[in-house]
Amino acid sequence: MARQINVIKDGTESIFDFKKVDRAKLYGKRKRVVLDEDGENCVKAELSEDGSSIIRSGMTMQAYFGPDGEWVESKRIVGLDEEGNPVEKVPSTLGVGQELEEVEPGALSQNQTIAVYHLSPVEFDEALKKKLDEGSIFRFSFNYRADYSAEVGFLLSNAVGIFVLVTKAATPEWCQLKSVAVESFTDDSEIDDDLDFEMF
Repeated sequence: MARQINVIKDGTESIFDFKKVDRAKLYGKRKRVVLDEDGENCVKAELSEDGSSIIRSGMTMQAYFGPDGEWVESKRIVGLDEEGNPVEKVPSTLGVGQELEEVEPGALSQNQTIAVYHLSPVEFDEALKKKLDEGSIFRFSFNYRADYSAEVGFLLSNAVGIFVLVTKAATPEWCQLKSVAVESFTDDSEIDDDLDFEMF
């Protein structure tokens, strides 16, 4: 069974099927294919730093090499916080009802959008539909798969359909001049201008 996005407003749950929106679906895509002398597709691979192994696509997802050259399986790798302490994985929210919180549109400006999903209603609360049609925006916890960082989803709609914007907190960088320019103007009121306009 396909996983779904479940949200709850005022105790009533709405359920949506979803599809990711990407540039390829919007604009189409072209792919450059590399062929060998026999016309067969070439497979991308890399040579390890010590030159002893050929690494093909997908192999680095299975495991990593530690600093001492030890083979470490991905399932043994854990997340650490800034102090170096292990952190627990955040479970996936798909199929689990998440409480909605109505927010102002400005809340979106404090986040960076990393994915967009188009929703198809399976069970749609009429009260929620009415609020979305009126332009309301809702925030909720979203995590596609279990990992060490949770994202935030924003539920909204427009004339095209219903969407979830998956975001992470944006960290703006404050920029300023190292030194402020000092105004320096000369007072030319005392300059004698001998220009005679009758010369023109």
